[in-house]
Amino acid sequence: MSRPDLVLASGSAIRAAILKGAGLDFRVQKPAVDEDEIKREMAGEDLEEIAMALAVRKALAVPAPGALVIGSDQIMEFEGRAFDKPKSMEEACDRLLDMQGKAHTLINAVAVAKDGAIVYRRLDRPKLVMRAMTKRDIEAYLEAAGEGVLASVGAYQIESLGAHLFEQIEGDHFAVLGLSLYPLLGFLAGQGVRPF
Repeated sequence: MSRPDLVLASGSAIRAAILKGAGLDFRVQKPAVDEDEIKREMAGEDLEEIAMALAVRKALAVPAPGALVIGSDQIMEFEGRAFDKPKSMEEACDRLLDMQGKAHTLINAVAVAKDGAIVYRRLDRPKLVMRAMTKRDIEAYLEAAGEGVLASVGAYQIESLGAHLFEQIEGDHFAVLGLSLYPLLGFLAGQGVRPF
């Protein structure tokens, strides 16, 4: 039996790096999915349902007969509200100021499709507690980290300088990064996808 083709339906560099680091052979195909439109359609619904709907639609949007197509999405929940990626460094600074000294949750959804059907779903909710910081601390962090923070819903990257912002993280490290890896690897191994 040959190994199934594996496709990552995402333009996320960190998700690709996670799969590459796990030794998986895959290709990347960015899905043609309007995330903002889906979020508007689902306004008022549970954030877990929205995150999963986005992951599912991404997985189903990539035509790849016979392949396993991985879709994933992450929504940040803070004080009962959902947040998208900040659009500017000023917005990133304001967000980090609001979150300093408090907890927030990252809702991470993963879906795998094969031949137009969803064959795997996973939802994780890691909780992150930011340490108390001054505005000067946050501005210094943003200056050092650069505009790459705008690619993250929380305006941080825990795999680099963003690690300094946190007091505590509860949950799967890879789910924080944007792709719940260990459960996904278990599913893929059952499908014959493994590096050895």
